[in-house]
Amino acid sequence: MAVRLRVASGSREHEVHVQREDGLYRVVVDGAVHEVDARVVEGGVYSLLWGGWSYEVLVEQQEPGRYLVRQGTALRTVEVRESGTAPAGALPRRAAGPEAVVAVMPGKVVRVLVRPGDVVEAGQGLVVLEAMKMENEVTSPRAGKVTSVAVEPGQAVEAGALLVRVE
Repeated sequence: MAVRLRVASGSREHEVHVQREDGLYRVVVDGAVHEVDARVVEGGVYSLLWGGWSYEVLVEQQEPGRYLVRQGTALRTVEVRESGTAPAGALPRRAAGPEAVVAVMPGKVVRVLVRPGDVVEAGQGLVVLEAMKMENEVTSPRAGKVTSVAVEPGQAVEAGALLVRVE
């Protein structure tokens, strides 16, 4: 699935297309193509491999569509919106209904932090996965109610495997 975005930082705005291909992300920024290997290290911390270099990026959502992004000593406010939509502050709400929370990389389930029926907040931990000798907490993309849990501790999962459904 491809995503088209408008990303603004400072006075610059970029057209960005992101598509997952062969375990990597194909990111096109203003027509320039980049292949990026991106992994969630823990909530808000990402490890990126791009152009032969490794980057640790911290992302903190300040409000819908507005993020504070830190890479090394650089700190930027970034606004993200779907291409062709209103400004970031006016992003449309997510459609109602269940949302699948999936593993972003292969790993082993260490802990399941929720049960069906639990009410969760956006960003709340759902499952802890061990991948590449690190524990990564998978969080809820939105507030809601857990409708199902598809994994149990000790289970091995592949990238894209269903972990939890939140409605």
